[in-house]
Order: sequence, then structure tokens, then C-alpha cells
Amino acid sequence: MLKKLIIVLAIVLVAISCQKTYEEPVVVFPEKGQTITMDSLLNLFNGYPIKFTENMSMYATVTMDETDGNIYKSVYLADGTRALNLRLLSGGGLYVGDSIRVDLKGTVLNQYNGVMQLDSVDIDKNVVKQEVNINKAPLVVTLDQLNTNLQSRLVKIENVQFIAPQLHLTYADGVNQEDYDFIIEDAAGNTALIRNSGYSNFANELIAQGSGDLVCIVGVFGNSVQLLARSFAEIDMTSPRFPGIQILKNFDDESITSDGWLEHHVYGTEAIWETSSSGGAATDYAKISNYVDGIKYDTENWLISPSVDISTISSPILTFNNAYNYTGPVIELYISTDYDGTSNPTQQGTWTNVSFNLAPGAWAWANSGNIDLTSFTGANVHFAFKYTGTTSDGSTWEIDDIKILG
Repeated sequence: MLKKLIIVLAIVLVAISCQKTYEEPVVVFPEKGQTITMDSLLNLFNGYPIKFTENMSMYATVTMDETDGNIYKSVYLADGTRALNLRLLSGGGLYVGDSIRVDLKGTVLNQYNGVMQLDSVDIDKNVVKQEVNINKAPLVVTLDQLNTNLQSRLVKIENVQFIAPQLHLTYADGVNQEDYDFIIEDAAGNTALIRNSGYSNFANELIAQGSGDLVCIVGVFGNSVQLLARSFAEIDMTSPRFPGIQILKNFDDESITSDGWLEHHVYGTEAIWETSSSGGAATDYAKISNYVDGIKYDTENWLISPSVDISTISSPILTFNNAYNYTGPVIELYISTDYDGTSNPTQQGTWTNVSFNLAPGAWAWANSGNIDLTSFTGANVHFAFKYTGTTSDGSTWEIDDIKILG
């Protein structure tokens, strides 16, 4: 009897072992709960993180995804005229055109560097796709219409190009995964910053050499607009270039001497050019003063541009912004067509003093006005800012957004 029982059990065990079973994951769909619009959601924010503890749903459409690698564990959503950055616990699974319902329970509404984000979003628990291929048309804007009120919106900017000094660069450093910032411009001289990730699929591609259109997300960093290209295919700049910025120095990289700029102390080493964002400036600018640790120093210090080839520009124009405070000699602008790029400017090269619109003082910024460079046309043009101070007086001067247009 026992022998028969053992045989029966063995047959049963073999039968069970031959039946392959698969444990399917339990899919827990969020309860629908209360529905809230994105506008109402964003209006809840009062400056502090908000963690949602109840089931509450928001409907929106994905307008930028991770496909091209320019963002990671993140997508952008739009609902009407409002848009939002969705920060994901894990990447993948959401694509442009996905119409989704987001259950807010467990997520956090927060702000990071000025960008409104819905953080800690678990795609498996918080997101349910409703439809696919519901593509939102971008809002067509011009560069001078860009502002932080368009935060996270999908836009199309027509007839723009990358500025000439950056045409030799790739979109980012894909080898070292370093992000790059670029300037795009329109024919009217308006500019905007666009940032690209070193992890993007097109990081090592040479930036577009022509002019054309750009579809992008209006990113924000602090109080400034910082565009994000949605995809490589939507950087459509294959038309001929228009006259634009030939050189730009805005000091946003926090460096005085990057891109071939030179600081030369003729005498006195205490007064130095440095970058600063004091006074609540959104971005850095160049600053110099001979007042150091309570002492005024006798000094002459030049900030000199790299060589600029303006020989092919019919009407080159130089512009920059300047500001100052305290009493002392005004800063001076000099231009040379024969400077060697390294020597003491008081001993080498012929320099012409050029007038410009001086700031009124008390830290108020003023534009230099359009400085005509036609008479200096050549392949080796340098311009320089000469700062001087004495042991009895000396102003603090600030310079920013130096451009040659043409």
C-alpha cells in the first residue's frame, strides 16, 4: 500500500513539474479620485515642496521625452497653456504624444533652479496612458518673446542660427559627458541661450552651420531662459546664414580669459578683472576696481579681445554694456589692426581711442551704442578696455555682453 502511495505521489509531482507557471506582476492602477488641471496644480505651489498623500489625477500630454538623450529620467508635459517637468524615478516608457493620467499620490510638487517639477513619479504606479500619438503643435515665438512665463512650453523659433564664434564646436562633449551652452540669434540681433547635454545622442555632432528653425522646450535656470532642443531632427538649420554676431563675450562661463581674451597689467597688479554676479544679476559680468582691502592702488590694466576677422563684413558694429560707481578715471575703449595679441599694448601695435556711450554711474547699466568699425576693417582687429586708477581715486567698472555684429 505504501509503495503504491509513493508511486502516485511521484506521478503527481512529475505532472506538476511539467506544468510551467508564470507569475504575472500585479498591476495596481491608481484610483481616479479628484481631477485637477495643471493650472490648478501649479497654482498650489507656495514656495515650499508639496507632497500629495491622496489620490488626485491630472491629465496632460508628453511634449518632450528622453529618446535623444538630451534629458534623463524626465519628460515635459503640457495642458493648455501650462507646462510642467515630470521627474521620474526610472527612465523610459513615456514618449512624445502620449496622453496620460498622472495620479499625484506620493509625488512632490517642487521648484528647482526656477523650474516647476512634479518629482518622485513612478511610471508603474502613478501614470496610466490614455492615448498615443496625440502630438501638440509648438507655439511659434520669436527670440524677443521668450521669457520665463513660457516655462516648459514647447515652442518653435523660426529664422535663427548659432552665432559664428561657435560654429567650430560640437553640440556637447560626448566623450567626457560635459554639457555645452550655445547662443542662437535672429537677424534683428536678439539672442537666447540653448543648452545641450553631454549624454545626448548627438553630442559629438558639429552644430548646425546654417540658419533655420528650432523646436525646443523653454527651460529656465534661475531667472533666465535656457532652451532645450527636443530632438536632433528638429534643429533644422540648413538655409544660408544671415549677417550676425561675429564675436560674443558675456562672461557667463565665469572666466575672463576664455576664448582667447587677454588681461595685461601695464603697472600695478592689485586691480584685476574678475567675473561677478553681485547686485542680483541673472548672469555674470566682468568687473574691475583698484580699491582692494581698503587701499586704492596706482594701476593700469587692459582687457584685450582675441583677433577678429571682420574683413568680409560690410558694416561691422561693436556693442557692449557698461556700468560703474565711485569717482575716478573713466574706462576707455581702444581698437588696433596690428596688435600681435600678446605684447604690452602700450609698447606694441597702433591703438585708436574710440568714444562710446558711458553709463550714468551708481551701478546703472547702459549700452555703448553702435560703434562703427568700418574704418578698422581687416583680418586682425583687436579691441581693448583700458582701466586706470590712482592712489587717490578709482571707479569700479563693469562690462558685459560684448558683441561684434555684421
